[in-house]
Amino acid sequence: MTSDEPLRLTDRDHDPARWWGVGEVVRLAVPTVLSTISVTVMQFVDGWMVSTVSKEALSAQFIGGISAFVPVCFFMGLLSCVSTFASQNMGAGRPEQSSVYGWHGLWVAWAAAGLLALLIVPAPQVMALFGHEAHVTALETKYFQILLGGALFCLSARALGAWFVGVHRPGINLVAGVAANTVNILGNYVLIFGKFGFPELGLVGAGIATVIGFAVEAAIFGAAFVAGVAGPQFQVRRRCCFRWSAVRDLLRIGTPAGVMFSGDILMWTIFMGRILGGFGTAHLAAAAILNRYWHLCFMPAIGVSVAVTAIVGRYCGAGRQGLAWRRAHAGFALVEVYMVGMGVAIWLLRHTLVGIFNGQRLAFDWVSLLYLSGEVADPLVQSIATRAALVILVCQAFDAMNVIFIGSLRGAGDTLWPGVVQLVLCYGLGLGGSWLVASLRPEWGSFGPWGAVTVYIAVLGLVMWGRFLGGKWRSMQIVEPPPAISITDEPTSLPPG
Repeated sequence: MTSDEPLRLTDRDHDPARWWGVGEVVRLAVPTVLSTISVTVMQFVDGWMVSTVSKEALSAQFIGGISAFVPVCFFMGLLSCVSTFASQNMGAGRPEQSSVYGWHGLWVAWAAAGLLALLIVPAPQVMALFGHEAHVTALETKYFQILLGGALFCLSARALGAWFVGVHRPGINLVAGVAANTVNILGNYVLIFGKFGFPELGLVGAGIATVIGFAVEAAIFGAAFVAGVAGPQFQVRRRCCFRWSAVRDLLRIGTPAGVMFSGDILMWTIFMGRILGGFGTAHLAAAAILNRYWHLCFMPAIGVSVAVTAIVGRYCGAGRQGLAWRRAHAGFALVEVYMVGMGVAIWLLRHTLVGIFNGQRLAFDWVSLLYLSGEVADPLVQSIATRAALVILVCQAFDAMNVIFIGSLRGAGDTLWPGVVQLVLCYGLGLGGSWLVASLRPEWGSFGPWGAVTVYIAVLGLVMWGRFLGGKWRSMQIVEPPPAISITDEPTSLPPG
C-alpha cells in the first residue's frame, strides 16, 4: 500500500509494524528533523557571529528576536493545523481535499502578515517595556522591526511546510530548509561583517539575512506546491478557489494551537527579558547562551513532533485511533532518548560550550585537534550560564512529553483543552512562580526563577501525557469519515514500519 491510498477500516486492529511503528515514525520524521537541525545550526552560527560583535548585540538579538516571534508564532501555531486537516483527509481517502487546506493556509498567512506589519511603527515603545539599557533597546527595536517585515515569507513557508508534512511528502521541507539556512548563513557573513563591498551592519545585517532566508524557503515551497511535486492525485491547481468553510476549519482548530504557542513564547519572553533581565545584562547574556543549546535539544524533537502530528492525523482520519496511540508513543520513546542524552552531554560539557559564546575561540593542533583558546570575555556570564545549565538537564525528560503529546493531540484535532490548560500553567506556575521566587528570594539571583520554570515544564509534560492517555481525542471528528467498506473486502496492509 502506498502512502496515498486510504487506510481501510477492516484492518483497524491489525498492526504489522514492529516496535509500535518506530520505523514509520522515523521515515517520516527524518527529513523534518534534518530540516529543523539545519535551522538550529543556522541559529547557532547566527548567534555565534553576532556574539563576536558585542555582548549587547547578542542580548539584543535574543530579546528582539523572541519578541518578534511572539505575535508571529500565534499564526505559526494556527497554520500548523494545516497538517492536521491535510493528514486526516489523506487517511479518509480524499487527498484532493487536502490541497484545499494548503491554499487556505497561504491565504491566512498573507492576511496575518498584513496585521503583523502594523506592529512595526510602535516597536520602540514595545521594546522599551523591558527596561534595558538605551543602546541595547535600540538594537532590540531594529531587529524586531526587520523580522516583522519578513513575516510574509516566514508564514507562507510555515503554511506550505505543514501541508507537505501532512500529506507525507516531507522531502521538500528538507530541501527548502537547507537552502534557506545556507543562504542565511552566507548572508550573515556578508552583512554582519561587511564582506564583498557590502557595509558592515552588525545585528541589522543578521536580521536582513534572516528575512532573505525566509524568502528563499517560501519560494521553494511555493514552486513545489504549484508545480504539483507532491503528485497529481492532490489536484493542487484545481483546488485554489476560496472557501470560507476551510478558513473556519483552520480558525476553529488552529486558534487554540496558536494561542498556546504564542502564549508560551510570550511567557518565555517576559521571563527572560524582564525577570532574568532584571538581574542585569550578565544574567540576560547567560540566558541567551543557554537558549542556543536548549534549541539543540528542542528543535530536532519538534521535527519528530511534526511527523507524529501527521501520522496521528492520518490514522484518526481513517478511524484507526489505536494505531495513532501506538505511533504517538513510538515518537515519545525516540524523543525521550534523544533529549535526555543531549541534556546529559550539555551538562558534562557546559564550561566548554558556554565559553564558545563568551569570548573563547576554537583553535587547532595535531594533538588535541579542536580546543578552546584564550580567556572568557566575562567570568560572571560564564559562572551564571554554567550553573544554570542544570535546568537543561532536568527539563529534558518532561519537555519530551510536552513536545510529543501536544503534537499528537493536535493531529487528532484536540487543541482547545490543551491550549487552555497550558496557558493556566504557563502564567500561573511558570511566570507567576518565577516572579514570586525572584521577589521573595532576590539573593538567589536568576537561579531561583530558573528553578520555578523547571517545575512548570515538568508539570506541563505530565499533564499533556495524562490528557492523551485519557483518550478524549479518540471520539473527536474534524473531517468526514472514510466510506465504510464490506468486511469481506480484502484488507489492505499498512505502510511498512
